[in-house]
Amino acid sequence: MSERTGQCSCGGTRYKLTKDPMFTHVCHCSQCKRQTGTAFVTHVFIETAHFEPISGKIERVDGPSTTGGGHQLFRCSTCQSALYSQYGGNEKLSLVKGGTLDDLGSITVGAHLWVEAKVPWIDLPPSVPAFDQNYEPAEVWSADALERRKNAGWG
Repeated sequence: MSERTGQCSCGGTRYKLTKDPMFTHVCHCSQCKRQTGTAFVTHVFIETAHFEPISGKIERVDGPSTTGGGHQLFRCSTCQSALYSQYGGNEKLSLVKGGTLDDLGSITVGAHLWVEAKVPWIDLPPSVPAFDQNYEPAEVWSADALERRKNAGWG
């Protein structure tokens, strides 16, 4: 594994991932766009135990989710940059906001979802699976990643 590090926009909160991510997808849903102020969000799935804060203070903000299962967003307490999310009350699995990684290019995207809500000026690469709405993880996740996901309580 190459060490992956990241930070908020002010640089006061830094973190590292101590294991390779399970999976990465790009979400184009309206909720993700509103929560991050972008045209899409890159979610990097990792067990929370492998998200290690290095500096700064992270605070939790509760919010809505498209599925209605609840959404906890973790932000730098100084600049309020979104660093990662947890869904449905599962504290064992985190979705790191890819844009906070120091080297987003080190991540391979495995799927695009909610492309029916994609802005028209973004072209998706034909080599990456794209789904109008959500996808079944078994369709695109590796067996190892599915096992890690199950062990993290999100089976």
